[in-house]
Amino acid sequence: MNYLKLSILTSFIFLVGCSSDTEEAEETAVVFSEFMTCTPGVDFSPESARMMIDEWNDIEFPEGFFSWGHQPLDDSTLGGEGKVYWQLFWESEEDADAAWAQGPSEEFAAWQSKYESVLTCDGENRRGYDSHWPRDVDASGEWDDDTAQWVTYGHYCKSNDDADFAKLDVGVEAFNAYLDESETGEDGPFTFGIYFHSGENPEPYDQYDFFWMNYYESHEDAEAGYARFQANGSDVQELFDAAASCEGPFGMDTYQFYPDPDDA
Repeated sequence: MNYLKLSILTSFIFLVGCSSDTEEAEETAVVFSEFMTCTPGVDFSPESARMMIDEWNDIEFPEGFFSWGHQPLDDSTLGGEGKVYWQLFWESEEDADAAWAQGPSEEFAAWQSKYESVLTCDGENRRGYDSHWPRDVDASGEWDDDTAQWVTYGHYCKSNDDADFAKLDVGVEAFNAYLDESETGEDGPFTFGIYFHSGENPEPYDQYDFFWMNYYESHEDAEAGYARFQANGSDVQELFDAAASCEGPFGMDTYQFYPDPDDA
């Protein structure tokens, strides 16, 4: 997703958030997102996955739709051993529900059957989230415009105050100030999203109150960013510790699925 990687998406997210009348939307962009847990099959490979995604992109999708794929660095994740993840972004939860309610088209069913030995995804137990994007688009840096791949580092968090996120808001504000003041540009572009459950999600995901996702252009950038924060962000970390207890980071390679990266 080049600058589309996070810029077009976060621009879209920003517009969606600002279209709301809520006070929160004036401060942070919010968009509905879903995750599916997927199992690689016997024919799974980088080449077969690219072919699968390329043909999937020939299917018609609603306006304002985006999709990413995540391959964890560790074999064992919350979804189980050897799982990968397919992420969907929609303009609203209502749009997502309407699309799923239509059921698979003949075109989709044929595609699904053709590639079932490459990858199968658990759409029935997909997980819904309101994803919040508190970082201003212009402050996120310039993403490389010749790649559709980046990295995601996730943290799984439990609120210390029965899902009262007021203290988390204080930490987020301080973190943004820290990013503004630190020389994060030396490590490449960066942004982050916070995912709160929308409705009931299955175990073991429901054991956590929210998921914090950091997005970098490379694992080297992530390593440098975490090292800088450990050295200089202790005051901000204290605010986070007062708000929640988090596990991680858990690294993933992330890929643009839709729009078609070949046409980006």
